[in-house]
Amino acid sequence: MRLRVLLLAVALASAAAACNRIDHQPALADATGEAQGPSAELLAAAEAGDADSQYRVGVAYEAGEGSEPDRTEAAKWYARAADQGHARAQSALGQLLVSEEGADTRLAEGVTWIRQAAEQGDASAWFRLGELYRQGRGVEPDPVEAVRWWRRAAESGYADAEYALAVAHEQGLGVEQDDAEAIRLFRLAAGRGHVVARHQLGEAYRLGRGVQQSSSKAASWYRQAADAGHAPSQAQLGYMYATGDGLAPDYQEAAKWSRMAADAGDADGCNNLAVLYLKGLGVSRDVEEALGWYRRAAEQGHASAQNMLGTLFFSGQGVKKDLAQAERWWREAAEQDYAPAQYNLGGMYSRQLSKTLSREEALQWLGQAAAQGHARAGAELARLEGEEEAPPLSERS
Repeated sequence: MRLRVLLLAVALASAAAACNRIDHQPALADATGEAQGPSAELLAAAEAGDADSQYRVGVAYEAGEGSEPDRTEAAKWYARAADQGHARAQSALGQLLVSEEGADTRLAEGVTWIRQAAEQGDASAWFRLGELYRQGRGVEPDPVEAVRWWRRAAESGYADAEYALAVAHEQGLGVEQDDAEAIRLFRLAAGRGHVVARHQLGEAYRLGRGVQQSSSKAASWYRQAADAGHAPSQAQLGYMYATGDGLAPDYQEAAKWSRMAADAGDADGCNNLAVLYLKGLGVSRDVEEALGWYRRAAEQGHASAQNMLGTLFFSGQGVKKDLAQAERWWREAAEQDYAPAQYNLGGMYSRQLSKTLSREEALQWLGQAAAQGHARAGAELARLEGEEEAPPLSERS
């Protein structure tokens, strides 16, 4: 069964990443039509000292229009505009500086620029100050202060702040926990095109958190985010097509959306696609292909994929049978409290297939799985507890 675990830190990190969205400006094109960077007209205006043009040149370099992103050039142009009092340039320059690793002086300088922009009423700076207080980066951690700055930005219609404030209310970070307020704010951000807010609304409807549970409404929100290229939403949409949850079952659609998510590196998408290949649903059955996708998901820590990868190594499906690899992947999933893997590990001891598992450890894993309601683990635990201890590990074949 596919696991979907909402990670709170990821949700807030999405807000932090969203603050780096920047407005794109026309880029210069060569004879082939390929973008080459800021337009000649924009560069000329920037060189002549126009602060807004300097800011926009910085945007182009940071975004990497027509070339690889160049943070050094971006910072140079942001600084020229910032020195003239351009608030958005000050905020953007500050964000570049605070995002550098291991440079305390640059961090302090970045905070100063963001504060200057905030004093001029720049909403992006208000939002970024909230992020700094949440992270404790350049300032003392203070979730209440973070919420104060996010609220100020949100009241000006800044979507990233609406999203961050929604997560704060959802989790009780610096404010009283309030699902209804979180939903209201997610809706505001989603209405302004915030893709991750749309995904979060899908999560809310799928789980019935702050709204009446509705798989069909969840699918609708996931689709809006998926159409915008949001890989976790694409993975969830693929899963819902595969299971018929909120959507008419359609394995071809399940494979399409899961592949889009998997190609973007999403672990759930990789796991979905692996399941479809293993079962031949919406794609031709291909165990080796399934193995590859399970591995990609497992290497990202996906517990269900780790368990299935262990199972394939145990059975020799699509790969040479390897009990050591089976134990390795089952253990990684078991350590994430994944009950089927905990049962599998306990079973390896019972069948004397492991030279490393002790009776005590096997009982521990079976007990943890049984406590989660895994019936076969409960039965195996009772059987093992009634037996004499297995031979010492050194005597096992």
